[in-house]
Parts: sequence; structure tokens; C-alpha cells
Amino acid sequence: MTEPVVTKEGQEVLDRFLNIRPPIIREEQKAKYLRILSLLMTEQGAKEAGRDLVSEAIKTVESKALLLIFHSWEEPEKLKKFSERYRDIEAYYAGPCEVKRWEHPSISKPAKRPEEMKVIAFCASPRKGGNTDALIDEALRGVRDAGAQGEKFMLQKMNIKTCISCRKCLDPAYERICAIKDDVSEIIFPKLIDSDAIIIGFPIYIGRECARLTMLLERWGALGEFLREKMILKPGRRAMVIGTWGYPYVDTYDHVTAEIIMRLHVSGVETVEAISACGFVGMLRGLDDKRRGLILRFPKELEKAYQAGKSLVTGES
Repeated sequence: MTEPVVTKEGQEVLDRFLNIRPPIIREEQKAKYLRILSLLMTEQGAKEAGRDLVSEAIKTVESKALLLIFHSWEEPEKLKKFSERYRDIEAYYAGPCEVKRWEHPSISKPAKRPEEMKVIAFCASPRKGGNTDALIDEALRGVRDAGAQGEKFMLQKMNIKTCISCRKCLDPAYERICAIKDDVSEIIFPKLIDSDAIIIGFPIYIGRECARLTMLLERWGALGEFLREKMILKPGRRAMVIGTWGYPYVDTYDHVTAEIIMRLHVSGVETVEAISACGFVGMLRGLDDKRRGLILRFPKELEKAYQAGKSLVTGES
């Protein structure tokens, strides 16, 4: 492929992003940027690529978690105001804290009436009463107000061991779901089998879901293998996924939330509601002076989780 012609300003943008990457993967990433850039230039009839076209190509390839450089160019005042939350308590409490309820092309109706449904929620955050926990509680309030049953588990308080890849779950003759004896096998798996809908809430740590949720999802694979073999998992199980983070853009880590949604889909669980929530950093690291989630100071944002919880069991947007 002939490399596209790039202006000096465009090359500066390209080099700046390539230098973020370690040398061992830099050329591979460059090839991705240039391929998308060539397609954009053809689409727009451009003979050379300046700063804007190169920026668009990089944004198309990269997850939004790596776009702080663009934000520093495009929205310097927003980032400056955000940084004040580390120095001033009034600015910290003023936010912004934002919640996004994902749009769904068509929310299907559940197979059962809300009064017949059991919903289980898993909070992967270590902070009881923190932002993730508060959003889950609000979603469960919507679930219960719609008439369904709701139960929550704090994963940090449970005995969850890591998958050891023994693959016994693949043996049709094996009678247990999983060889490991802990709260996943004894409590979580039976609850999952008995549930009609699931809520999963987690904070983002170092650009991905927290480790506690990863441990559960690794073990979830054994449940899927067992249930496919035994044919006891009824179709139609629904889910709601809630991701929270500190960075001030509400879509920064949506790719992580999307990956959780995909893992559920592969397991036969369809996510019909998703929530992204951001802005939980600053002087008190996302909590107030009573160690409660900062989101509690933003009732209009919190309301989105409540409505999503109701929709989870009613199918009504």
C-alpha cells in the first residue's frame, strides 16, 4: 500500500501518537492509522492529510481512553476546570459527574411479568455506598418498584477464587459445575441459574474492569460449559451493565463496558440496559466527606439508573 501524503502538521499529530506506543508495536499501529487515513482521504477526495484528517483516523482506530492528547488540544478549559477539583473542595463537589444511559435500538419485553422475575446484582467495587454501589442500588429500586425481586452481592466480601483451568467443567460426566469450592460455586452459580435478570456494576481501574469482576467472569465460563451440556439454562435471561470511572468524559471507557456486554452475550445473556458514569475523582476521590458516592449529590443523573432498572424488568423505555 502506498503511504498517504501527510502535511507537516499532520505528521506532528501522527508522530505524537506513535511515540506513545512502545517500539515493539509501533509499526503495527502506524499501519492501522495509515490504512484508515487512506480510506478517509479517498472518501473525502483529499490529496494530502492535514492535522484534522490524521486526528480523525487516529480517533477511529484508538479507544477513547487514549485520547487525552486531543482533549488537551480541543477542550483545554474543560480539563483545567476538572483539575481544579483536586485543589478546591467547592469545585470538587460541583462536579461534573455525569451518567449516560445507553440507547438501545429496541428493548425487548421480558418473558415474564415483573412480579414473577428475580433480579440479582453484583457490585465489584470495594466501596460500599460508593458510586458504583449507589447506581446499583438505584437500579434495584427501579426493579423493585416495578414489582420484581432484587438481591445484591458485594463481590469484595465474598470468597472468590481464581479459575485454575482444570477444564473439568468440559467433562459431560462431571457432576459439579466447577471443581473449585467457594462462594462462586456454592452461592453465585445457583443464584445465576435461578435468576431472570442480572445487574453487573464495576469501577474502571487502570483502563479496565476491576480484578474482582474479572475473577468472576473467568469462573462464569465454567457455568456456561456446564449449562450448555446439561441444557438447564433457560433462554431469555436479561442484563444491565454499569461502568464507572473518574475521567471526565462519559464515553471514555465504553469499550470496556462493551466487552463485558459481549462476554455476557456469548454466555447467552442479553444486555438490554447499560449505564456509563464518570467524574469520580478529585480531593476525596469520588466520595463525599461521609464516604458516600459523589453521584448521590446529582439526583438527576442518578435517576437514569432507576429508570434503566425499571426497564430491565418491564421492557418499557
